[in-house]
Amino acid sequence: GTGTHETTSLCVKLMEKYIKKGDKVLDVGCGSGILSISAALLGASKVLGLDIDQEAIRVSKENVQLNKVNELVKIQHSNLVKGIDYEANLVMANLIDGLIKILNKEVTKNLLPGGIYISSGILIEKKAAVVADMENCGFKILEIMEDGEWCAIASSM
Repeated sequence: GTGTHETTSLCVKLMEKYIKKGDKVLDVGCGSGILSISAALLGASKVLGLDIDQEAIRVSKENVQLNKVNELVKIQHSNLVKGIDYEANLVMANLIDGLIKILNKEVTKNLLPGGIYISSGILIEKKAAVVADMENCGFKILEIMEDGEWCAIASSM
């Protein structure tokens, strides 16, 4: 990913709004590492990027090095947040609606009190179902941004 896709740019816009200097960030499904790198450049003190795909992990690590944020950003293998003992002020996931729904049920253990959960990769036609699922999991919707056929949701517990 280069950061130009609507789902990525929506994540960055929400991150710019909600990230605070010194925040710990968790990037679930980090792909190329663009959002993890962005979080570091926006002031995060520590970022953990997770992906299930070994090639994505390799590319993310390379991009982290190229952007000189390797002191702040760590990339590791994981299937969503299974087995991850990491609490963050901000969790982001640019996935697809089905994976977001699975993550909604698991991510609460990784989100610090008052933390922000940004989810993207959601087609507008799937927005209502994802919002309902998030609310059923205890999340309060803070805002929804749309671009083209995509949306991103910022929420908190």
